[in-house]
Amino acid sequence: MFMSMVLAGALTINQGANAMRTSRVALLVRSMGQDEKTKIKKEELPEPIQKKLSGDGFKGWVVVTAYKLGGGDYQVELKKGDTTQVLKFDKDGNVK
Repeated sequence: MFMSMVLAGALTINQGANAMRTSRVALLVRSMGQDEKTKIKKEELPEPIQKKLSGDGFKGWVVVTAYKLGGGDYQVELKKGDTTQVLKFDKDGNVK
């Protein structure tokens, strides 16, 4: 019986250590800028993205909000009438 209690305690400690390790990994990813999102003006979007948005493919769509993401990408919320869409672009204007 004593051995069962020791084994159960060891398993509990091991599970706690795994949870702490997972939390540290998530914190490290966030600290590397993956979750960062900074609101910017549409005029601050890179020129390739502005060109893409002013082209025929986005005719009638209006930029509602724009964000620079931590990984170097950009997120743009567009609206046309009652329809809204959110797109992610790289700095070269490619939709991701």
